[in-house]
This record gives sequence, structure tokens and C-alpha cells, in this order.
Amino acid sequence: MHDNQLLQIIEGCCNGRPASEKALFSRFAPKVLAIARRYATDEPQALDFLQESFVLIFEKIAAFDPSKGAFEGWLYRLSVNTILQIMRKNRRLEPWLELPSELPETDFRDTDLELLKETQLLEAIRQLPEGYRQVLNLFVFENWSHREIADALQITESASRSQLTRAKQLLKQKLEPLLRHYEQGLV
Repeated sequence: MHDNQLLQIIEGCCNGRPASEKALFSRFAPKVLAIARRYATDEPQALDFLQESFVLIFEKIAAFDPSKGAFEGWLYRLSVNTILQIMRKNRRLEPWLELPSELPETDFRDTDLELLKETQLLEAIRQLPEGYRQVLNLFVFENWSHREIADALQITESASRSQLTRAKQLLKQKLEPLLRHYEQGLV
């Protein structure tokens, strides 16, 4: 259920009250920025994604229906869709980078990722090719199905699965040197 304060903020935003818009932004901007950072290649682009997301949130807030789910879910989904739309619009005519079907396997466990700082993981994700980064973010962090990803990115489900597999392999390849430094006590 939605708390009364949030419902009042939403109502104020629907009526164009600047104080309500500021309150909504203050409450949700950190999470939307965290989402934006995972899709962006750098901090200025992440801030652009944040701004564009909130422009659309304020435009569409009257369409939010509390009977259909939590406001946070609606806001985060709208933010992700906004970011994807911007990326689609800005996509170069070049095809996504295709790596060989088999990348070298790395030998570390998921628990090893706990050794890494959040900023190190974020930087490794940012270095992934755009298509890989999008699929990885949508599947891992947004919990979208391959069908939803395929529809949003206008690719096939098998392409989504393939991009995810390759994204994970490439991410492991990028993170392995950092993990070796931790194991050797160099960091």
C-alpha cells in the first residue's frame, strides 16, 4: 500500500505544485540515478538520463494508477523505458559489437564479486558494448524476461539470451584482473 505522504506528493505533482515535484525528486532521484549509471557510459550521460526520466515522470504522473501496483515500480519502469528510448534514438547506425561465440572462461565465483567496490563493478559494466550492457541491466537488475527485453530492444529472444551470455563472459574477463589483485593483497 502507498503511504499517505507519498500519495499527497503524487497528487501535488499532478496539480503542478513545485514543492511536490521537488519532494518526489528528492525521494526517488538517488535510485533513478543508480539505474541511469548502469546504462550510461559516463556520469554526464547518467545525469542526462536522470533528467529526461523525471521530465517524463512529471508529464505522465497523472496516469499512475495505485490499484495496478506500487508507485516505485511504475516510476522505475518508466525510467528504464525512458533510458532505453533515448539510447535507441541515439544509437549509431553501426551494429552492436559481436564477439566470438566463445570467450575464454574465467575462474572465479559469484561470491568473489562481493570483494569488488560498487564503483569497480559499475565501471566494468559501463565498459561493455551498448547492446550487452542493455541486456545485462534489464535481465539482472530489472528482472525482465528475455521476451520483454526482446520487445523493448527490438531483437529476438535468442539474441537477448546470446547477448546476456556474452555480456557475462566479457564482464568476468574485465573483472578477473581486479579479483587477482584482491587475492594477492595488492588492493
